[in-house]
Amino acid sequence: MIELEVTIQIKREKLMEFSQSLTSIKPALELLCSSLRIIEVENRYTIRLDFESVQELTTALCTKEVGVLSGAVKTLAEKSDIVIHTPGNKKRTTDLNEIRSEYLNKKPSQI
Repeated sequence: MIELEVTIQIKREKLMEFSQSLTSIKPALELLCSSLRIIEVENRYTIRLDFESVQELTTALCTKEVGVLSGAVKTLAEKSDIVIHTPGNKKRTTDLNEIRSEYLNKKPSQI
């Protein structure tokens, strides 16, 4: 099981915009992963997507919806923390685009 966890502290004045973006992509995100959990506390969101394989994760990272999430995080967040949990490995960054680029440029045997 592979987990992509995105924790975002949204700028207070941008909460409505982020909420609207997330609402618009949520149905598609649910189809991309085996499990989606969104936890909202005040202006902090934690989004957890579970994938059965690296291939599922890579496919999801290529989608327009993850691109929209990445853009929303980049423009509407005060700070963010992105973690990918894979068996025996944990990758942490503050930039979802960095994770997208890294996974899209690797062969499955390198992940």
